[in-house]
Amino acid sequence: MSSPTSARPSPGSADPGDGGPPRRRLPRPERRSRGDLVAIAMLAVAAVVGTLLVLASGDAQDTELQSDGPPLQPGPDGPVPTALTEAWRAESPSTPAPLAVGPAVVTAGPDGVVGHDPVTGREAWRYARPEAPCTVGTGFGDVLAVYRTQGPLGTWCSDVAALEPDTGARGPSRNADLREGTRLLADRDHVTGTGADHVETWRSDLVLTTEVGRVPTPVQPPDAQPRAECTNGSIAVGGGTIGMIQRCPGDDSDRLTVLDADPQSSEKPEERSSTLLGVRGARLVALTDQRAAWAAPDGTLHVVGTSADAETLVPETVFPLGPAAGPTTDPPDLAATVRPVGPVLLWWTGTATVGLDAGDLRPRWTLPGTLGAGAAWPGSAPAAVALVPVPDGLAVLDAATGTPRGPTVPVRRDLAPGSPVAVAATGTTLVELRGATVVALRPPG
Repeated sequence: MSSPTSARPSPGSADPGDGGPPRRRLPRPERRSRGDLVAIAMLAVAAVVGTLLVLASGDAQDTELQSDGPPLQPGPDGPVPTALTEAWRAESPSTPAPLAVGPAVVTAGPDGVVGHDPVTGREAWRYARPEAPCTVGTGFGDVLAVYRTQGPLGTWCSDVAALEPDTGARGPSRNADLREGTRLLADRDHVTGTGADHVETWRSDLVLTTEVGRVPTPVQPPDAQPRAECTNGSIAVGGGTIGMIQRCPGDDSDRLTVLDADPQSSEKPEERSSTLLGVRGARLVALTDQRAAWAAPDGTLHVVGTSADAETLVPETVFPLGPAAGPTTDPPDLAATVRPVGPVLLWWTGTATVGLDAGDLRPRWTLPGTLGAGAAWPGSAPAAVALVPVPDGLAVLDAATGTPRGPTVPVRRDLAPGSPVAVAATGTTLVELRGATVVALRPPG
């Protein structure tokens, strides 16, 4: 970055302190005529009218934020519950996971994105547009809503808005190139939108840091996207990296590609590694800054290194999963999701919950017959407790070892056997996503 410089004297002038001739007097500025002033006024009016027309033809005209009462405040944590009762419920077809963001439980659908008081379900704020969002997720402590847009090439999920969880106030926004079926995956410093042929990542101000795949921009640097013809399977984020299982023309097996989430240029992805796996039907499970875990169709979990010298630093390790192994078909929305709870990452295989070591990704424990990954109970730190959904309620486990920390908390769900249940928690409210319905559970009394 160039440093600021002081103004230089014009030719023929001299600084009075340098002993030279006196500075020449500059000519008087031209006098403005009445016509000049009228023209300036007309230009100002035209600028204001143009701005109003742009706002009226864009999203601002049809966007409505309703706020009821003061901003939501974080609730206190409490002891691990021994009983839970339903406090309230709401439909939420646009959230692929339960959203407990800061002091709010967030639901979303055709009627808008809504921030609820976790205790009562009271609607504290609503951000509404004429259309339902493609998806709603979270990142950087904000609620992130992705809306559909129509263009010459069809329907996109392009309009991204960040909303503050306590008030619904709108923060940064961006125009993305995401497609229908996208889901947002949050790492500490980045959020990534998934897609079969296009993936993009943003930093906290929603500025693009990298995009991978088929980019609709007419002009791109040569060889900017070396695998633009590949199709993505499962996609994961972690440790400042983005990983994806890719199926590419000419490859005889699936490929694991890992990229930097924040390369030097957003127009050219930077690969850390890209390796053929020797099998088809692989499913990415979890990712750190040095390792990736992926499941093979034969029921094994493979932990591999992802840096350039991975073979010497992290030799491949294979763990048989046995009856806990689930399907290795691509996950919904292509999103490989794990839930961090203390020293482990909770992974739901589709039939069991596995606690993966958060550092080296080896399986520490397995609980068969679960309905979802589970979540941490907020008041259990530092000895992290995981509440894992099982058919008759919520299993209470020591996150580090998987051993029970108490009896199963009974919960009646009235769901078809085996229906998945996703879980989140805030304060003393536990939230379950059952299909398209959010159900808030609280200790009685």
